[in-house]
Amino acid sequence: MSDKSSADAEAIFACLHGLIRVAGLYTPGHAQSLKAREALFAALNSHFLAEDQLVYRFLEDLLVVNERPLPHESLVYRRFLRNCQDRQHIGSITFLRGLERRELDVLIEALTTDVTRSWSEWVAEKELHHILLSPPVRPERSSGEGMARRAYSNSIKVLSDIQETIRVSDTISAGQADSLNNASSALMAEVLRTPGLVLRLSSIKSYDEYTLYHSVNVAIIALGLGLVLRLPESLLRAIVLAGMLHDVGKSAIPIEILRKTGALEETEWQSIRQHPAFGAEILSHSSSTNRLQMISAFEHHMRFDQSGYPAIGKTRMQHPVSRLVCMADVFDAMTSRRAYKMAIPIEKVCSYARNQANRLFDPKMVQVLDLMLSELNDDVEEKKEIA
Repeated sequence: MSDKSSADAEAIFACLHGLIRVAGLYTPGHAQSLKAREALFAALNSHFLAEDQLVYRFLEDLLVVNERPLPHESLVYRRFLRNCQDRQHIGSITFLRGLERRELDVLIEALTTDVTRSWSEWVAEKELHHILLSPPVRPERSSGEGMARRAYSNSIKVLSDIQETIRVSDTISAGQADSLNNASSALMAEVLRTPGLVLRLSSIKSYDEYTLYHSVNVAIIALGLGLVLRLPESLLRAIVLAGMLHDVGKSAIPIEILRKTGALEETEWQSIRQHPAFGAEILSHSSSTNRLQMISAFEHHMRFDQSGYPAIGKTRMQHPVSRLVCMADVFDAMTSRRAYKMAIPIEKVCSYARNQANRLFDPKMVQVLDLMLSELNDDVEEKKEIA
């Protein structure tokens, strides 16, 4: 499927979703309903100038068009996909060349009313010849999520090894970098297939091994934000690794400081504030990490208005990837329980982020966080305490 065909398919699905929304507000003969139907009809006919058919399949949280997954659209239209499968019992919609306008009216009926008979009987009665409907095919949910959780666990193990190595030699071995690449790629692949995993996986917390789990969660949340921004897959891959390694500099901080349950002394705070510089230094010695990981490790506490640390003056703006990692970092930190604080509810974290837009956070990243959560929030499980 060409990039143009893919873009056409995305636009057509947007028209279909728009028509469904209009159908919920206006009667079929209303001017707005007719306008929305005509937009979809024209978009489909334009597609049929080059193609004979267009197939949309719904696989739980994943939207697939002509066998090509659409991760961004899966996130944006997630509730619609769920409604089609769970309420309307539709798992795929196929449009064929020769489509008539009246068939779109029938499709809207299928997507908005209860159909008690089999789709084959209903379609035959409605004389629906150029739109094919089929029931959902339920993939093995445990398989995909199980693979994602194994990749999550593997990432924790690799980061733990890296942490121990850095405490001895201040470097990351090529083998460890390769292992982290493999684990993060497996994790990313499952999230791309099932965007709902962003919040299901990032809700995994560990009281005792906070830094390790936090690093993986930041990578997952950053990936979710990147999906909303429609970033290319190559950049998403780099962002996942940046999230995994953003706190790598803490490996150079004394463990007793990191695990202290009481208030930190000023000298201890000064030590903590050095971890971004330590992280960038450590990553600069590894031939297997790239510039983005070093930058985000160094800048993730700088803040949008440069009020954080390291303090490097007002002449340097925080890199866009650092802003994204910063948003993911603060979100996971605030929603996690620590020795000195309770987990803060997601709604309060979002309110705090909005209040700090243009100060601590890039306002665009705050909007992206809100959009990601609005699409995925109904899938959040209770926080899982591992330790």
